[in-house]
This record gives sequence, C-alpha cells and structure tokens, in this order.
Amino acid sequence: MTTSHVWAAVLFTLCVVSPSWAQAPGPLNAITDVPGIAVGHYTATSPSGGGSTGTTVVLSPGSGAVGAVTQRGGAPGTRETDLLKPEQLVEKVNAVVLSGGSAYGLAAADGVMLCLEGKGVGFPVGPSQVVPIVPSAILFDPGRCAPFTFRPDASFGMAACQAAKGGPVQQGNVGAGAGAISGGSTGSKGGLGTASVVMGNGIIVGAIVAVNSSGRTFDTAGNFYAGFLELGNEFDMVAPTAAGAEVGTDSTLLQNTTIAVVATNATLTKAQALKVAQMADDGLARAIKPSHGVGDGDTIFAMATGTGTPASNNTVNSIGSAAADTLSRAIVHAILAAKTLCNAKSYCEQFPQNCPQP
Repeated sequence: MTTSHVWAAVLFTLCVVSPSWAQAPGPLNAITDVPGIAVGHYTATSPSGGGSTGTTVVLSPGSGAVGAVTQRGGAPGTRETDLLKPEQLVEKVNAVVLSGGSAYGLAAADGVMLCLEGKGVGFPVGPSQVVPIVPSAILFDPGRCAPFTFRPDASFGMAACQAAKGGPVQQGNVGAGAGAISGGSTGSKGGLGTASVVMGNGIIVGAIVAVNSSGRTFDTAGNFYAGFLELGNEFDMVAPTAAGAEVGTDSTLLQNTTIAVVATNATLTKAQALKVAQMADDGLARAIKPSHGVGDGDTIFAMATGTGTPASNNTVNSIGSAAADTLSRAIVHAILAAKTLCNAKSYCEQFPQNCPQP
C-alpha cells in the first residue's frame, strides 16, 4: 500500500466512520507526518569508552515555520529562544536543534546554520545574504561511559542537517537521545521518540522528544504513566498484570533535561504557537514524574508550517490538547525504542514480560 493510500484510509476513518472528534496516528506515527517537516540525526560512539552522543535537527526546509518555545525546567541550556517571543521581529524558524553535550552541544547549531546558509535558506539581511533562524536546546550526557570531552560540535549539526529528510524517523539510541538516561542510575536508558495524530478536522500534529529526565516514565511494575494515551496498539506491549508504586529518583543535579519539538500543519500566529507549546508541555509533565525540576532544563518548541486556514481560538485549544497527548506518546516510544547502553538498562531488559519476544 502506498503512502497516499494509507492517508486516504486514515482520512476515510476519521471523516466517515469515526466522529468528528476522533483521532488516529498519521501513516508514519512520526513528526514527519506534518507536511513541511524533515528530521535528521547524527550519532557518534566514543572509540574509547562505548558511550554515545548526538544531535537531531527538525527542519522546515521550505519557507520556514512559525516558531515558539516554552521553558519550565530549572537548568536550561538554550540558544535563540528570546527571538521566539511573540513581540520579537522574526516570525519563522528554519530549523530547531536538539542535542546532547550539555552547553557545549549548543555549538551543533553552528553547523546547521552553515548547512542552511549554503542552500540560501534563512532570514534575508542583504543581497544574497541570509541568517538562518535556528533555535536550539541541549541535554546533559557528557562523561557517560566516554570522556567528558566527547560531545557534539558544529560538525554534528552539519551532518544532521545534511541527513534530514521526510519519511520514517529512527528512534531510540539516536541523535539527541543517544546518550540519554531517564530516572537516574536506577532508572532506564532514555532515548529519542516520535508520534503523530491526525485530528478529525484534518489538522496534523506531531512530536519528537529526547528523554533524559530526572523523573521516571513508569512505575515499579513497568506501567507507563502515559500508557493510557495509546492509540490502537502503537506501543506493542503486553500490559503489566499489576499496578506498581512510584519511586523517587537519584539523579545527579543538573545532569538531566527533556527537550522536544511539537509541529502542526495549522496556520498559527506566534502567540498561538506559544499557547500550543505551553499546552504541549503538560504532556511532558503527565508522562514523566517528577518533571520541570531544579536540575532539569525541560524545553518544548512549537513549529507551525501553515498549510491551512488561520486557526480560531477553539482550534488552537484542540491543537494544544492534541500536542500534549502526542508528546506524551512520543515519550513512551522513546523509552520503548531505547537499547541498553553502558550501565543504563533498557525498559525491555528490565521488564521482558511486558515486551514482545522475538
């Protein structure tokens, strides 16, 4: 079945079979289901220790996307976020970068800027001169089974930008999720995840997230806090037979952060995109306990590619609600797709009874 046939089936189900409020994942269940969005990763493994790190870029390679950001964690590492305030001049972003490397990893955005400049993409500032608008956020992963100096630089951003494309998005130990850990040393391997939803009105919402949280995403029995949001059988899990207890974390302060992008094909103003980002952030808080803590730099970007008519306030509410659910689902995908690395065990290694056996 071709992609066009899949889209036809999804839209038929939403518009004819299901009520107008019904939702279903897009054909890829990925942020790239949003038209005008491309994703690229670059992942590197340390030759001396087996640790990994990487960079993920979310591109809007056409005319850009209206951008916004919300930041609620206590220890953020960000770049160009002030520009996204509704009162500031620039309306659109050309890319958003998510990266490992702590504050050093912000250098990855340099490579994305050079990549886009080479294509003539950016905010025009003179004849044949552009400044690509590339906000970014980082998470802490240096020194995990690798030297502290092993971290992303501009070459990571350049490689991720060059690799960006539509279509399926790799998840787990890739890009910004390569060196991620969720829930501290007694938690699990974190990673990168994505999800999407097609709303009954045809608006598409997608999310991509790198989960490096101090909080946990599941209880002691392996029940995901956001598991109730599953659409269909997307998580492909065996439901735990009992409820578990919540467990505190033992994360090292300032060595965490969950960073994400939510995107939609709706036409939004910067103020509306900000509201969507703020509402989406609730999806992070619902899937990770605790979140937005003192040592977390939790940051959520919004991108609106604007292929539809301008959104009403009611539509913005619906998009924000869908973005929250979709981000929660992407967090579950990130943990399920992650593989054991160094001392961080994967979810399925900890709870094999909950995971499909090969």
